[in-house]
Amino acid sequence: MEVQYEHKKLKKLCTDEREMKKKRSDIAGKLRLRIKALETAKSVGELSTHDPLGEWHQLSADRDGQWAGKLSGNYRLVIRPHDATEPWNSVTVTVIEIDDYH
Repeated sequence: MEVQYEHKKLKKLCTDEREMKKKRSDIAGKLRLRIKALETAKSVGELSTHDPLGEWHQLSADRDGQWAGKLSGNYRLVIRPHDATEPWNSVTVTVIEIDDYH
């Protein structure tokens, strides 16, 4: 898929190995795997077969239209598929944030 990022700092954190280990060493390994899965899958629907960390889940309420993949007990990588009508078929996603929204 095509992976875009909400802002430059987030892109650097998710794509620069040194930055990842420096700022988020607690989740660096899983973050790397999640980003690789996003880049490897052809669509959001393929994430379950391309992501060794397991399934992504749709969010609801004020996060409707967003999906999340677990990075740790509390932290999630939050994405937004660009095709809102058929998110499973979306081939472009935007990484929105790494957050503990619980």
